[in-house]
This record gives sequence, structure tokens and C-alpha cells, in this order.
Amino acid sequence: MSGPAVGLGFFAVLLGLSVLAGRRGGVSPRVAAGAYLVSMLGWALLPAVWLACVGSALGSWLGGIQTSGGGCLFGLDHGQWQLLGDAPGALVLGVLVFHGIRQAAAARRTEMRGLALSRSVRRATSAGEVWVVPSGHLAAFASGLWRCRAVVTSGMLAPLEGAERQAVCEHEAAHVRLGHPRLLTVCGAIAAAYGRFPPVRRAWEGLRRELEAAADDEAARVVGTEALLSALIHVAMLVGHETPAVAPGFMGAEHLRWRIARLERPGSTAPWPTALVGSAAVATGIAMALVACVLAGAPASAVGASSCLAGVALIALRPLWAWGHHRALG
Repeated sequence: MSGPAVGLGFFAVLLGLSVLAGRRGGVSPRVAAGAYLVSMLGWALLPAVWLACVGSALGSWLGGIQTSGGGCLFGLDHGQWQLLGDAPGALVLGVLVFHGIRQAAAARRTEMRGLALSRSVRRATSAGEVWVVPSGHLAAFASGLWRCRAVVTSGMLAPLEGAERQAVCEHEAAHVRLGHPRLLTVCGAIAAAYGRFPPVRRAWEGLRRELEAAADDEAARVVGTEALLSALIHVAMLVGHETPAVAPGFMGAEHLRWRIARLERPGSTAPWPTALVGSAAVATGIAMALVACVLAGAPASAVGASSCLAGVALIALRPLWAWGHHRALG
């Protein structure tokens, strides 16, 4: 198969996944999050594939190289003209690396340490620890890079009842246990580079929404749906009186209303839509891994392909698994 055909096929697979993920009715939040994550990684890789393909085609024409791949990157013999194909793709990947470094630095700055950590109080949850920061502002979030932590302000917990407080803490601790802060750091770099491209923008919005829903489900398993619903309704009322600057992490009142409406619908997750979107995400992840293998010059062998697949799966399928298990509250 020629290089352009591979590129067009990869584009079609990505487009199909974007359409399926957008029809989120009945899909498990963790599977939907995985699909959005695969979609974002794929759209980030596609420009590098196409630019490398065009550059290599031009290089093969200038160098008089005839290949069965039509002069595209796929199948082009390595030589001095190969640099003409590698350079554009490397440049695009360099932009992603630049934004990734910026996102990682921003995530690193949010890590609690020093005086802020010493003044905070640890609260136990079934999913891990939550740090309660003395502050009158309304805030609840999970952040960090090397040492991710769940943070809730005392101003957020004070107006809530006991079960509602535990629901908020369980939700934020679930974000850390499921690895969401690091996933958002990776995808934040892609959104910064390609956020104006509609499929990337929709995938970024969908990913953040589904990660919140996944954390809601984890919290509901521990404290019950009623307690979580009560907490969300109470928080929505409180956030309505706050400015966005002092109420981070809630993605707006409209997002809170969506989370409340979702929890009010029992059995909102169905097996068939979940299986369909999950299968599409896996197929796209395989295609993306194979394309990444070719770009990286990996050997066309079972070992090389398996290594690429494992690397992509480690990131792209992260929403589907968690470190450790729920712990019983003491």
C-alpha cells in the first residue's frame, strides 16, 4: 500500500473515531475518555505524517529515487534526501514537545510543597489522600506532575454536610488514582498546539467532561449517588455566586448541570455503545502505533510492532485502568 493511501486511511479512521466519540449516549465515561484521548493523540500525529510524506516525496523527486510507495516516507530508502522528509515532521513534533514542556512546567508549579503543604490537613478517602487547604475560596481540584495530589479548600467543605464533604473528597481523590492530572498535561499540550482545529477542540472538551464523569462514578460507588448528587447541587448553588477566577476546576455551571443530569439518569451506560466506541478506539490506537513505528524507523517485525503498540497503549488506554484499588475507610 502506498504512503498517501496509508495517510488517507489513517485520516478516515481518526475521523470515524471522532464521530463515534461525539455520540456519547450510553458510553462508559472511562471508555469515552480513552476514545477522546486516542483521538487527540492521533490528530497530533497526523500533521507530522503528512508533512513527512510530502517532504519525502519532494526529496525522492529531487534525488531521482523511485519507490513503490510513490516517493512517500513509507518505503523510502534512507539517504541524504530522507532529511527533507524528516525535517518537516520533526518540526511539527518539536512544536508539540515545546507545548508539552510548558504544560509540564505549569503542572509542576501546582504541586503543593513547603508552607502550603505544612498548613494543610490530610483527609482520608477510599481512593487516597485529599489535602484540605485553609482558604475561603471555593476550589476542588487534582493537579501536579511528579507528585499528584487532590486538593480541596476549607471554604468548599464548610457549607457542606458530612456525606457531601466525603463525596467531594472522593471525587478529587479518584482523579489522582485514575491518573487524570498527567493525562490532562499530555493532552493540554496537544490542545495548545491544535486547539483551533475543531476535532481537537471537541476531543479536548469531551475528554475533560468524561474524566469528570469517571471520577463521579468512582465517588458514587463509595458514598452513593444520592450523596454525590446532593454535593453537586450544593456546589452548583455556591459556584453560582462565585466568579470563575475563584471557582476553578468546575468547567462552569453548565458542566455542573450536565453532571447532575447524568447522575439523575440511572443506567445511563449501555454495553453496546460502550463496546462500539471502545473497539473503534482500540483499532485507531493500533493504526496510530503502526504509523508511529514507521515514522520512528522501527523494524517491521513482530517485536517492533509490539513495542510500538505497548507504548501507545500505555498512554492511550490509561483511562481504562487505575493504580491500586479502593481502600476501606477506617
